[in-house]
Amino acid sequence: MIPGPDIILACPHCEALAKLPTFDYVDPTGALSWTDGYQELPGVPRQPNVVRCHACSKVYWLAVAPQLGFLNPGEVGEGDRAAWNDLPAVTPTDEAGYFQALREGLAAFPEQELELRVFAWWRGNDRFRDCKDDVRYPTNPEAIANAERLIELTESGDHELVLFRAEALRQLGRFKEAGEALYGLCSDYNLARERQRELIAAGSRNLDVLFTEETLNRLAAEQEAAEREYLAEAQSSDGDDVVKS
Repeated sequence: MIPGPDIILACPHCEALAKLPTFDYVDPTGALSWTDGYQELPGVPRQPNVVRCHACSKVYWLAVAPQLGFLNPGEVGEGDRAAWNDLPAVTPTDEAGYFQALREGLAAFPEQELELRVFAWWRGNDRFRDCKDDVRYPTNPEAIANAERLIELTESGDHELVLFRAEALRQLGRFKEAGEALYGLCSDYNLARERQRELIAAGSRNLDVLFTEETLNRLAAEQEAAEREYLAEAQSSDGDDVVKS
């Protein structure tokens, strides 16, 4: 992981300053993809979309916060920028913070509501990613209501939304509907579809690993080998045609 500049932001509510650490390079080694669609890079801090102000405790979209400047890695601010050296980092929002954002009307249109609900779902599921408990799915009323609304918002959408919908249905124990939702996936998502079908057949509601970096590398190698074989057969066929003519 190679750090990038710290971006200096002002809270749009109270103008308190904070810094947003960025990264120029992140090593994908050890990446995990989960059945809820979240992709995890162990040891890499999450880049937030909604944060909580350290001064006024209000939540806001990171994209609307005024940017005052930045400090490069190892740079020490001087003059008017000296106060930037000791600023706290922005506080990523947890599940409760995303629910607060929804209550306070941060979702101005359906796409924003969907984003907030997906992130609330992910942050709620985080508690299950490093545990082996028998129950690894939403159980509290607010989280269940969020999953139900997520299902409504993803009723008609692209393939990624189909996976969100199928997983939310499975976590709520609506296995028949979850299996039906998977029919909306194209062949590019065969691996994810088959993994979900395995979990549905087992009657599992639990969050689980979808695939690892090792699985993705193996699939990429298999696809590359298949493409080489196809090209070799095509070239052989062209050569046969030339000989016949």
